[in-house]
Amino acid sequence: MRLAEGSAFAISADGRWVLSTASDSADKLVVLPTKAGAPKSLSSGEPMNYVSARWLPDGKHFIFSGNEPNHGVRLYVQDLAGGKPVAISSEGTYGLAFLISPDGREVAAIASDQNGYLYPVAGGYPRPIPSLTVGELPVAWSSDRRSIYVYRPAELPTKVDGIELSTGRRTLWKELRPADPAGVEFIGPILMTPDARNYVYGYRRLLTDLYVVDGLK
Repeated sequence: MRLAEGSAFAISADGRWVLSTASDSADKLVVLPTKAGAPKSLSSGEPMNYVSARWLPDGKHFIFSGNEPNHGVRLYVQDLAGGKPVAISSEGTYGLAFLISPDGREVAAIASDQNGYLYPVAGGYPRPIPSLTVGELPVAWSSDRRSIYVYRPAELPTKVDGIELSTGRRTLWKELRPADPAGVEFIGPILMTPDARNYVYGYRRLLTDLYVVDGLK
């Protein structure tokens, strides 16, 4: 079923709402009903470049990454009822790979210094993700919130490790390799179920043809 024009980011857990950019402007955010109802604009009046968005578990708030003109990308928390979004990270946060904890209290993301941090949704100082190395991205939280799974996209085969947040101890969870690795440039995205028993992943492949021409003068 076609809902509207725009770039969709996420569907709510109850399947009733979709976060999307507006059909008439990419710098406006709207909530689209999946059934009867009218779209609701969540624009604060200020232009914003939206990169990605995820629902919080309560279904009443969401986190999005984006940037205002002449500013770097950062994370914001937005109330579905409206109002001005509140920044919860510094500028320069990597906006495509951030994870919301199962209880909705923290967001794992990569900062401008290339290190990983856990940002409190309610505000406050972030805490570093222990033993995460530069170039790694977060994949998923464990269901008990004690660990985060991380990987290095350009590595092949790709090793996905679980990092225990209290100790920094790393454990190999899975090694991913496409059946035909020819031309594979990077792995991602990787999606996992909360119990880490099932997963899917994508990859980008670049193949070229080489020709030899004889007899040119």
